Amino acid sequence: MNKQKPPITLIEDTLVPHQPFANATRRLEQCFAHSHGKREPICIAVVGESRTGKSRVLEEFTDGHPIIRTDEGLHIPVLSVTAPSRPTVKSLAEVMLETMLDELSRSGSESQKTQRVVRLMKECGTLMIIIDEFQHFVDKASDRVIYDSADWLKTLVDELRCVLVVAGLPSSVGILTQNEQFQGRFYAPVRMPRFDWKIDNQRNEFIAILGAFHESLGRYFDLPKLDSREMSFRFYCGSGGLIGYVTKFLRQLVWNAIDEGKKTITLADLATAQDEAIWAEEGRTDLLNPFSRSFSPTPNEQLLLAAHTIGKSVEPPPKSRRGGTGRSKRMTSREVLNAT
Repeated sequence: MNKQKPPITLIEDTLVPHQPFANATRRLEQCFAHSHGKREPICIAVVGESRTGKSRVLEEFTDGHPIIRTDEGLHIPVLSVTAPSRPTVKSLAEVMLETMLDELSRSGSESQKTQRVVRLMKECGTLMIIIDEFQHFVDKASDRVIYDSADWLKTLVDELRCVLVVAGLPSSVGILTQNEQFQGRFYAPVRMPRFDWKIDNQRNEFIAILGAFHESLGRYFDLPKLDSREMSFRFYCGSGGLIGYVTKFLRQLVWNAIDEGKKTITLADLATAQDEAIWAEEGRTDLLNPFSRSFSPTPNEQLLLAAHTIGKSVEPPPKSRRGGTGRSKRMTSREVLNAT
């Protein structure tokens, strides 16, 4: 039977809600559902290494609570933004205004932007703020928390009594625990782990995810069974158990097959996609391509330790003390918010 032409977005269109994904979504939905009538803001963090699926969780949750234009105006139940690199109060307010479709988002002073953020959030019925890449609140140059922006965010949430969700690398937890403005406000964080081959349920779930992708790809291609024990271990050694690397690899695989007009995907094609999608980004010359024919897909301690280094980066903890000179004499964020 002839297979139809695959869509270029085949991997993006295949959502596999594994257990950590489902747990994170449940926690976010719970916070959103109980956002009304609370005495103090609900705050929660979604943390994990890069490519563990944090951003995909936020995207799917936000898509479930979309911006809607009605006769009364815009309704924005969830305001989701990505923190700018080294966010200032002004740049953070600006990205919020842009998301709320404010045509004057780039105009005005810090105080004026703050006033517009508060006004628009009230008018649009915003119940939750989501800030991705929260680790940007640590200044890489000085390794210190950017307190002006963190304090502004805390005061904004206090004023609006909305839910605050922050997502980022594990260092984000350090930002929360070392900033006196946030201490005690956050519920236990939602953790998005990399899958560990040594843990039975995580290994089985990793294999099940590959099975779901195989089912999707199998409608368009003849290819090795991705969720076989041998092939799934190759995938683990090539991704380090990071679901984001699995999807990136499969995306490259599909692109290559479409460009070359292939209906059959071989082990050699998998090896090429691994080189182009993962090894090139990681700059790995010390690890054998797990899809090469010379690779022995038999689990051992050396291979598992090597896999665990994929995607690793060293994160210095944020310093707990303020550094540099004192604050400027401009109007504080609290004064601006209290004046609205």
